[in-house]
Amino acid sequence: MNRRLRIIALLMVLLAAAGAAWVFAAARPAPAAMNAALEIRWHGNGIILQGAVRDAATQQALVDGATARLGGEADQVVDWLDIVPTALPIADAAALASLIRIGQEGWHLQRRATEGWLAVQSPGDARNIQAAGLLQHAFGPGVAIRLVPLP
Repeated sequence: MNRRLRIIALLMVLLAAAGAAWVFAAARPAPAAMNAALEIRWHGNGIILQGAVRDAATQQALVDGATARLGGEADQVVDWLDIVPTALPIADAAALASLIRIGQEGWHLQRRATEGWLAVQSPGDARNIQAAGLLQHAFGPGVAIRLVPLP
């Protein structure tokens, strides 16, 4: 009888652990959702493009903008953009490519479902105000745009 109770207790512990693992797995976003954001970083002598876009034309426009910003140095563009049809929409890829071209060292752009933010040296200067306008065109009127000062 003692052995039977131990087996039942062990089975209950295993069931509870499996249930907890299922709850945690269900709470995590799907891989496509985690990659749905778009991130661009200007650093050193390079530009990193990371996240997801909906099509190859958008991906190419962003890579071309980064290459132009770097004076044609395509090897300094790190492209980790996945083409995912369900990625967040980009209303105007050319506007985003223009933003990439005017970007400065240290800038950091992140796009989420309802907002986009760009970390810049001084949010009030003319280049940064131009960048905010380009971001609004790039992401569309339904996306809140914020300029935040770099630390």
